[in-house]
Amino acid sequence: MLNSENLIEKLVEAGLEEKQALLLIDLATQPPAKASEIGKRLGLSRMDAYNSLKKLQEQGLIKATLDKPIRFFGMTINEVFQQIIRTKEMDLRRLNENLESLTQSNNLPIISNAHNTDEDSFSVLKDRHAILATVESMIAESEKHVWLLLGRWGILHLLRSGAMDALTDSLNRGVEVKLVICVDEKTIRFYDQLDDRIEIRHHPEFNLCGVFIDNEVGIQYVQTEDTPTGRGKDDTAILMESDMLLSAQSELLRIQWNAANSYSSAKAKMIDGMMTEPLKLTLGDGSFYERFKESMKMGIDQQTNAVLTKGGIPVVDENIPQSNTLTALGINTNQLFQDVGIRIGQELAVKLQHIDDDKIFWANIKTEWEDLGMGQIGFDNLPPKMITVNDGNACDGRPQVGGMFCNMDESVIAGIVKERHGKSVNLNKRECSTSEEMSCCYEIAIND
Repeated sequence: MLNSENLIEKLVEAGLEEKQALLLIDLATQPPAKASEIGKRLGLSRMDAYNSLKKLQEQGLIKATLDKPIRFFGMTINEVFQQIIRTKEMDLRRLNENLESLTQSNNLPIISNAHNTDEDSFSVLKDRHAILATVESMIAESEKHVWLLLGRWGILHLLRSGAMDALTDSLNRGVEVKLVICVDEKTIRFYDQLDDRIEIRHHPEFNLCGVFIDNEVGIQYVQTEDTPTGRGKDDTAILMESDMLLSAQSELLRIQWNAANSYSSAKAKMIDGMMTEPLKLTLGDGSFYERFKESMKMGIDQQTNAVLTKGGIPVVDENIPQSNTLTALGINTNQLFQDVGIRIGQELAVKLQHIDDDKIFWANIKTEWEDLGMGQIGFDNLPPKMITVNDGNACDGRPQVGGMFCNMDESVIAGIVKERHGKSVNLNKRECSTSEEMSCCYEIAIND
């Protein structure tokens, strides 16, 4: 629900003065009154109140009685906004008509003459609306690349402008769009609404705002309001057209991009409240993967005098392993371990996201997999369509007991593929030996 302060802010954003906004809100909730009475309520002099009320009347935002002394009365706030919109639409039509008339004129050739120069150009832009209008026109003219630096709050301003429609049109033309952001729990939902074709990466201390198009033109904010929902009338940016400067900026953007985390990982951290270091997080001795597995296997082959009950009724199961214990308590262990595995796989892919070459990336995955004793990975090609793991020890040769660990290992691969290639996987088959090595082999297909 809007409070008075927020309503004043929105009326000011619509082009009114703060004093006019106060008068409109007052008249919307009060009966007709003289200028002197209204002034007293708002702490304005009689003449100041009268002059401001007359201006509002001329704009059609309030009304006045015909009898003397004149009494002013207001409209609902909805009606005020509708009147402002109608007025601005009329102004816009008039501007378009004037532009069309000037464009068709033969007596003013300077209007259509382009000013070509090789010199560097810098211009100062003031007011958030004017800056975003320039951003929209730049994106509309993009041909290859659009870099958007949104900092912590830039997404709020972008969504309220026409630049989003321009971005969609650019994507449809095949333009590559990348966002570097500092995601916040208050803004995370807005990024979920963006087109899937937009690449997003998160940098925890990234506060820059700007846009850079095709290495030819850019806008860099130099001042923004501290209040993210403010009108931004004091926002200031520099419009740059300089080959040397934009070339340097392009290199800096690539460095920032490579140092940033994927949006999906940042979102996971925000939702889960913590981010683990991929596979290698140390909890005492050993990796997170190893200790997690060992902690869940404890007691599988151990005897205990404890009696497991559910709802006061003993749960009878000889040689109950942890997996069956959790299942007996109503916990879906398959889903649990799949989720854990996918998360580990995503984190591992993020750790290696700076590697662009798929061959090098998967070679690193293969090495880490073997180092952890998870088996030997084989690929049909790169990027892979089929992944085979041999000598995996997750199931301990007993899928009926260790199946939950099989699910986890297979899901680690699913997480890697999802983060790296944006694709899902299917488990084709799983076979476990009955030899002393107790190893397993499983085959995973990647969906197109």
